[in-house]
Amino acid sequence: MKILATPKAPPIIVSERQKKILSRITRRATAEFREVSRALLILEIEKGGSNSGIARTMGCSTPKVARRRGKRLENQDALRQTEENSEKKEQPERMIRDVLKDRSRPGAPATYSSEEYCLILASALEPPEESGRPLSHRTAGEPADECAIRGITSGISPRQIARFLKRNGCETSSQPVLAESESR
Repeated sequence: MKILATPKAPPIIVSERQKKILSRITRRATAEFREVSRALLILEIEKGGSNSGIARTMGCSTPKVARRRGKRLENQDALRQTEENSEKKEQPERMIRDVLKDRSRPGAPATYSSEEYCLILASALEPPEESGRPLSHRTAGEPADECAIRGITSGISPRQIARFLKRNGCETSSQPVLAESESR
């Protein structure tokens, strides 16, 4: 069986200043894991070697190495120009961090704007008396009805409001939903 040679991966050029920025990103305690692993990957790619060899060293897939190399090559000239033309120290770092980020992915737009989201949470968390309802406790459908009455959004389900509350670690009431009878 004959093994076919694959084309050699093109080298990337990383200036000393860019290496310092990438190294700083890898040591930053507040950096995202993805950003750190991508910065380490760029530093490893810069040393040279095949995509498969780097993938083995870094413990990731060969396509991931190829994607990072490709993205770096696409932005290499822009990074160099930004570094040469910038007087501010932050500009090259901001551009490098942008290159390390994910590309935006296609998908459905958000159903609710951030303003609507905040208004929905605010109306769900306020006491029922403040919205003019003579209740001591809310039922599941009350916040959804209140959103429709206030014109925040129509058609939001009680379950969606419950998801919003759960995501934020909120509860509509610390008391039981159903009031207990005095006769018991």
